[in-house]
Amino acid sequence: MGERFKTLREYIAFRVQEQRLLASALAAKMDLSPSLLSRKLNQPEGDTQRFNTDDMEGYIKATGDVASVIEYLASKYMDNEPARKARVLAMVEGMLPDLMAAIAQLKAAA
Repeated sequence: MGERFKTLREYIAFRVQEQRLLASALAAKMDLSPSLLSRKLNQPEGDTQRFNTDDMEGYIKATGDVASVIEYLASKYMDNEPARKARVLAMVEGMLPDLMAAIAQLKAAA
């Protein structure tokens, strides 16, 4: 996710399009007009309207979409190449005893 969307704002704009809740209904729940929500999420060059932390809290409260926000931030800032390598290595090391047992069974059956 962190590679697909450059900013959290871009990711939220994408999520708004995915929500079952219409953007106009979401804007109302966030106490914003639909046009203002659209401006904040799709910032034209030089526009002074910004999607801020209060807006983020309003989005989470209106949609309950806290997990995807956290997942985006975690994937962008916590998942780096050394962490990915360590995770894969741990996964392979965890599979190794089962693989060795399967090889032994196959050899015994042959």
